Amino acid sequence: MELTVSDAGAIAAAVFAGCSLWHSIRVHSKQKDLARELGNLQRELTVLELKDAKEREMNKEKAEFTARFVSHRSNSKRLVITNIGSAQARDVRIDFGERVDFVISSEIKDYFPCNLDSSESVKLLATTSLGHTVVRESFTLSWMDNAGGGRKGFNIQYT
Repeated sequence: MELTVSDAGAIAAAVFAGCSLWHSIRVHSKQKDLARELGNLQRELTVLELKDAKEREMNKEKAEFTARFVSHRSNSKRLVITNIGSAQARDVRIDFGERVDFVISSEIKDYFPCNLDSSESVKLLATTSLGHTVVRESFTLSWMDNAGGGRKGFNIQYT
């Protein structure tokens, strides 16, 4: 039996078709794996988006606070406590622990407890004397809000 050019061409075409089929099966298998991985990633993304949406919704119900000393007139300062959250803070209380270093005690009694709407502040007059060795004022705020309430400690530098 003699191998002719057309037989060799047919064998080459069959081998080429077999390789092409094998390559197509591999590519299809990879595409299925990638599609499965994409589906998993989409499910994970959906879960994260739902979690983020719930967190944003909960943050609408929360109050959050910042505090800092700001200059007031030439030689005095004020402790400014601001509700930066989205919800009103009710029954805001301040606890300086054992001692108040800079804020005037009568100011604390005059302003606390209080209610603070979003972006609303309380400004407490603060003074210092030459006898102070402390450079920070430490206190804790506690409050009620639509999410149940909160508590936050502060350690603010008096500069």
